[in-house]
Amino acid sequence: MIYNIRHTSFFSTVSGHFRKFVCIFFAAVTLISVSGCSGDRMRSIIECVPENAVVVRTVDLAYLFREAGVPSPVRSDTLSEDAAGILSLFVPADFHVILTRLLAAPGAVDLSGMLMFTDAAGRDIAILPVSDPRILDSVIEGERGVEAIGETDGLKFRIIDNMTLATDGMGLCFIAGDIMTVASALADARISHFGVFGGVHDFLTEKSACNIAVNCGNSPLSFMGGGSRWLCMSLNATRQSVTLTGKLMNREGALDSIGGNFKEIDTDFLRYTPSDASVILAFGQFSGNARALGMLLGRFAPIYLEQADGTTSLYALPASGNPEAVAAHEAGSWNVETMVHVPENLLEVGLAQYAARAGGSLNRINNNQWEYSSDGNDYYFGTFDGSLVFSSNREIASDFNNGFTEDFQGKRVAMVVDVPYRSVLARAWGLPYGVTFKIGLNAMDFKMRVTFNGAEATALRSLLKLPQLPDLQARFSNTLGL
Repeated sequence: MIYNIRHTSFFSTVSGHFRKFVCIFFAAVTLISVSGCSGDRMRSIIECVPENAVVVRTVDLAYLFREAGVPSPVRSDTLSEDAAGILSLFVPADFHVILTRLLAAPGAVDLSGMLMFTDAAGRDIAILPVSDPRILDSVIEGERGVEAIGETDGLKFRIIDNMTLATDGMGLCFIAGDIMTVASALADARISHFGVFGGVHDFLTEKSACNIAVNCGNSPLSFMGGGSRWLCMSLNATRQSVTLTGKLMNREGALDSIGGNFKEIDTDFLRYTPSDASVILAFGQFSGNARALGMLLGRFAPIYLEQADGTTSLYALPASGNPEAVAAHEAGSWNVETMVHVPENLLEVGLAQYAARAGGSLNRINNNQWEYSSDGNDYYFGTFDGSLVFSSNREIASDFNNGFTEDFQGKRVAMVVDVPYRSVLARAWGLPYGVTFKIGLNAMDFKMRVTFNGAEATALRSLLKLPQLPDLQARFSNTLGL
């Protein structure tokens, strides 16, 4: 069997695989944003982070509110709906009550310079620069319905809604589950702080759009190189698009290959891809940990992944004009085609396995293509240009012209998702606008970009309104073990 999936599950496979890739982009936005704090001040904040932190990220809440069109996050001590949505995506839920108090006291803290990190025990801590100590003190000392003020290890703190708001009296305030989490983190940082990671430290202080650093060895990303490697990502947002770029580096900042286990994509597969394809995925021959890649690909992973000697590709598009049928993956509602280049001796083996699965209903169309029907779907398979090709609900053809070459040429892994405004797929997925999403993985870096059409709001605001975003956020957190 070439693919470890049932033919009737093809789009479920595509959908799940699409989410795994897209969640890395969409939900990464829930951890990072534009860093507006000055480099010098951010450096001092980073020195409060212990060396053994496993995730460090900056979040510019002031920028997020501006881009989302939220001039007043709090009115009458209550978060606006949009502000609540931003906090739910960018900040741990336990921090929301305290942040609401801070937002209700304009000028208390610098919202553009928020830093959050996860320590080695998995505890989250937020640090914000203090703008006006007197206003911050009014939050700490004047809050009603909270426990008494305390002091320990030079920290003045108060418990609000079972969380702790603390200040060190030297220009920083902290949010954490309890005061000992803050005190122990600062004590560890005094012994050895995050600044010892020269390269990662410098990356986090760059005046780029956004920054996040994830230690690969302390997350499910260990296959990228273990504890000595950091996945570093930067986000840029304009009115038209949101872009995420990433690279892999060691603690000193030396870049490591992130896509070197893939050879470049052979774009010849695009001759078999229609111009109206909604989802297109391709990757070059893989020479790394096939088991780890198979886990990422899920049920789409070809059994011959280790033997593949060239490009593997997939495209999908609705075959039905009924959004409800497309959303429910009803029989005959999707056209999905997979193509995997294998050694010549495996071509006949693959054809024999497809033929055996077809049973007695097999019909030969021409010298290299067969068809059969099952469970309301029409299936086609054959050998083309040294590849095994399998298609549902559309005959395999090699005469397509499309504009996707630039998206795949020179890339090791690439994906394009194009959902036009008010299209069948947009309605099936419940999208209030059209979406175009692109990923490109090179040897040393990757880039993901999303744009929206038919949306009047900025790209970031449209992204925050995406119905699937909460699900993608949860998937991203699970992927990184957060």
